[in-house]
Amino acid sequence: MPSEQDVKTLSEWCRNTVTTIWQYHGGCQVGRVVDAEYRVIGAHGLRVIDGSTFNSSPGTNPQATVMMLGRYMGVKILQERQLAA
Repeated sequence: MPSEQDVKTLSEWCRNTVTTIWQYHGGCQVGRVVDAEYRVIGAHGLRVIDGSTFNSSPGTNPQATVMMLGRYMGVKILQERQLAA
């Protein structure tokens, strides 16, 4: 079984070297362009929920991560609307 240090080293190596050249990410910074709920700062009723909000590539096909994020945020938006009604 790998030690905790081995896992940390491998995780760091993956974050630093595993990239994708096919899906763009990082152009829509959370905190600068969108808030933590993916609402576009300065716009009403608009959210950006796609790979451009990723600080780094998830290291796999980003489309699966985007689909999970979209599903999660969609459910969250519906719950917010139900609470507001």
